[in-house]
Amino acid sequence: MAFHHPRIELPITFDQFHTLPRNPAYKYEYFDKRAVLSPRPKAFSCVLDLKPTPVPDGFDVRPLPAADIPGLEKLFLHANIHTQPYQSLDEKKQAEAAKDAIERVVAGDDGPLIEAACFQVFDDRRDGPIGAAVVTLVHPDILTVPFAGEWKEPPPADAVAKRLGVPHLTWIFVSWWEVRRGVGSALLAHAANALHRLGFPHLASTFALDNPASALWHWRNGFRLLPQMSAMGELIRRRKKASG
Repeated sequence: MAFHHPRIELPITFDQFHTLPRNPAYKYEYFDKRAVLSPRPKAFSCVLDLKPTPVPDGFDVRPLPAADIPGLEKLFLHANIHTQPYQSLDEKKQAEAAKDAIERVVAGDDGPLIEAACFQVFDDRRDGPIGAAVVTLVHPDILTVPFAGEWKEPPPADAVAKRLGVPHLTWIFVSWWEVRRGVGSALLAHAANALHRLGFPHLASTFALDNPASALWHWRNGFRLLPQMSAMGELIRRRKKASG
């Protein structure tokens, strides 16, 4: 995943520095009468155990062909405009960041696309889709190793067909005007059922620490947190102690 979080400098007093709201994506320091916010984005991995899932009524959910993904840049940006890093960027850099996110998926940099599990939602009141879910195949290490999931070598061409990795909910995004209607959960239900039919037992996902709405959405939809670096370190220490 590419990060576009900007380094921020603010000419303020030390007292004002202490009143700044803190965002977990940044490290806060004060030098020479300036607040310096350095990017420190943190992400957490989680997993959903797949099983037949009821599909919510009232949503026009359709397959998302790979050829349609490049056309989702504007929707992607609109869905993320109030989250970091997009909120801190000017319009030009916002567009560049959104373009980069979509191009990574198209190029396979986030893993092979599982097209059968990609969906989009339409609404008669809007032109074009109002939300989309993009699922890729990542390295199976994501289930056991913190910060893993990237393929160290190009995966085989038949990696999806042979289920050689773990499906990852690389992007799920909904227009800012349509949030809290259950659109994301409807997309997830369709993706989960498609993956279950393909024979995959798990769906992994990732959310940023500075995006509490995403963390809550994953929890409400049944995802469980995977071992993080601190938890993994504690597990290793316990195993060493147990082995003598």
